[in-house]
Amino acid sequence: MKLKERKYAEAAVLNETKKKPPALAVIFASALFGFLAAGTSLGNGAPLCTAITAVAPLFSGVAAFIGAMLNFFIADNLTDFVTEIISMPAVIFARAAVTMIFGRSLTPKGISAISAFAYITGGIIAAFFCEITPALIMAIVFRGAISGCAAYFAARAFYFARDGFGITVECTLSYAVVYAFSICMLCGVSFGTVNAGRVAGLLATAVFAYRYGVAGGGAVGALSAFSFGAASSSMSPTSAITVCSGLTLGLAAKKGKLVSAAVFVGTAVGCSLVYGMPADTLKLIPDITIAAAIFCIVPESVMRKPIAAEFSAPSSAVRQYGNRLRFAASAVSDIKTSFTKAADVFDRRGRENDIASEVCGKVCSLCRSSAFCGESEEHRIRTYLFPAEEILEKKGYVTENELHKGLESCTQKNMIVETFNELHRLDLLEKRSGNITGCMREITLEQLSGTEDMLNFFSKTSEQFPCCDERLSGYIREALTEYGIKSPTATVFSDNDGRVYIECFYEGLLNTKLETAAENFGKICDRDFAPPEVISFNRTTRLCFSELPVFEVETGRAAINGREDTSGDSDAFFRDGFGNVYMLISDGMGSGVRAAVESRMTVSLMSRIIRAGLGINAAVRLINLLLLTKSADESFATVDLMKLNLFTGKAEIVKLGAAQTFIKSNGTVKTVESWSTPVGIVSSVEISRRNIQLSDGDEIVMITDGICEECFPRVRELMLSMGVTAQECAERIIGFAENTNSGKNSHNDDKTVYVAKLHKI
Repeated sequence: MKLKERKYAEAAVLNETKKKPPALAVIFASALFGFLAAGTSLGNGAPLCTAITAVAPLFSGVAAFIGAMLNFFIADNLTDFVTEIISMPAVIFARAAVTMIFGRSLTPKGISAISAFAYITGGIIAAFFCEITPALIMAIVFRGAISGCAAYFAARAFYFARDGFGITVECTLSYAVVYAFSICMLCGVSFGTVNAGRVAGLLATAVFAYRYGVAGGGAVGALSAFSFGAASSSMSPTSAITVCSGLTLGLAAKKGKLVSAAVFVGTAVGCSLVYGMPADTLKLIPDITIAAAIFCIVPESVMRKPIAAEFSAPSSAVRQYGNRLRFAASAVSDIKTSFTKAADVFDRRGRENDIASEVCGKVCSLCRSSAFCGESEEHRIRTYLFPAEEILEKKGYVTENELHKGLESCTQKNMIVETFNELHRLDLLEKRSGNITGCMREITLEQLSGTEDMLNFFSKTSEQFPCCDERLSGYIREALTEYGIKSPTATVFSDNDGRVYIECFYEGLLNTKLETAAENFGKICDRDFAPPEVISFNRTTRLCFSELPVFEVETGRAAINGREDTSGDSDAFFRDGFGNVYMLISDGMGSGVRAAVESRMTVSLMSRIIRAGLGINAAVRLINLLLLTKSADESFATVDLMKLNLFTGKAEIVKLGAAQTFIKSNGTVKTVESWSTPVGIVSSVEISRRNIQLSDGDEIVMITDGICEECFPRVRELMLSMGVTAQECAERIIGFAENTNSGKNSHNDDKTVYVAKLHKI
């Protein structure tokens, strides 16, 4: 709990540094709230006045006190609210004293304690001027508790609302209490038969019913009805009518605003007739009609703004999906281990006897003179047959003349030679088959590793984006249908940090521009989205939207061919639609057309696999297998990949046989080198990676091996220079490399430089 209280205090200090509304507007609003709270009598007192004074900043609290006093003067009832007149200045003084002594803002619990203590103290002082009874003391304590409760939940609500009014489970209770007290305050304002609090409560019921359906209409309708009854007992008969109207509007929400508004008013009229038109329902019908009219006039995007998203906690189905993927990855890993162990066992099951022993067993054992050939069978194999096996291994065959002299009188010489040559041929075939099987086994293991990486990536993705908003997802699907898409799928979801994303899948073409769609989707979700990322395979299109990021990346690229007309280097810059940008460079083996084919294949396929959402590890392993099996000739390419998250500034660098990368961070330049082989050389590739935290102004330079080491000091110097753009940096590095290599094979290798500078928006 101490950590949570400290979090509130730190948030209050941070809020003071943020851009605030104009001071006069804040003071005027505080005075208005104080004026309204003074007219909200709960019993014989107005404890909300003290609560507002406790929550508001120092000068705003003074303005709230002045507004309350103005109400007391106009109503000519100063003597009835002595408790408030004493407690409000006491709260202001206590808050100022705590801030001066401790030098930090109060937590919600501290604000609540000061409000309740000041009100109870003021009530006890005021009680000395009249007859003190146990009932009076209990009433003072009860109203003090109301003041403290209102102050606590209002302070929490302001804390949660500092970055927007998105509704979450944690803040729902605070918002509900503040809403109830606000409606109570507004119920004290009437214009003839029209009551401002009832109009506001009915409008909120309509908005939430339209936004959240039956659940939203019923919950807010019940809360509004409770507030009406707390403000005035004469409004209690309309409570059931308010709840029923909210429920029916929720049922008709999908029919549009006009139909929903008509159902809202019609339900109220029908329920009033059923009740026999009690006296207060005659006032309810004009109020609900006004609320319905405002509901129809106000744009839908404005109504959604305070309640932009309803991201539910991950369902058991989502968690089960993630667990199933994780379990499947573990199963694949276990299968791979078992497969490897079994293959090792079979590899150890080599030939029990050598060729010489097998020849002896097949030929000599059938000879009637074998008992007189050599001192023993072991002596015969070691002395007479081993020399023939050595000749066989060197030449690949053996003749009768090359047999040992001890076999000159042997009648089976011809059979011995034929058996030696035949067994050797079979042994070569077996070894060749074993090599092929070994290669296939390595490729199979790499495929299993790629499958395991893919499943783990999907599992982590389901954990990273656990929450979705079903209602907003429905709005996006409806919008796609209006754009000419049949049966689209769309999901509005958030990550663990609360950032909102949209992912759509559809077949066909949109009949509107992507910019228009992005603007419309932004209005629906009340978010500013970056330009969407579009990727299509066959007839299916994937459309991804993410919020505007915290950072933007400035890129620069420069390249020059080596001795061939075609560069063997290839590169790409792309985004994945989830706030990540990628820079990818590949250097093919050698230079010219062949190297270009290898590097372009690597870059093209890797970028498509990553954008399709399969993850970096799976992309690397798939490319490795493709290069291994592309042709019988040796074929490989380097991979130099940087993934940069524009929300957090975290960079992930993956290098396979690539040249070193330069990183400027915190005013120093460091390098990252590769410890892995290029893709396409070995069946099982080892993926080395490095994670780095970048911030505003940091820079990354990626190069191919055509940039010689003599240029590295100039690269570091250039990265530390001020006022050099990313493009200028890339071009100068290429110039350094050309000048450094001048006169000594300056065009032997292709040269490519990619520069990325991070800027905070």
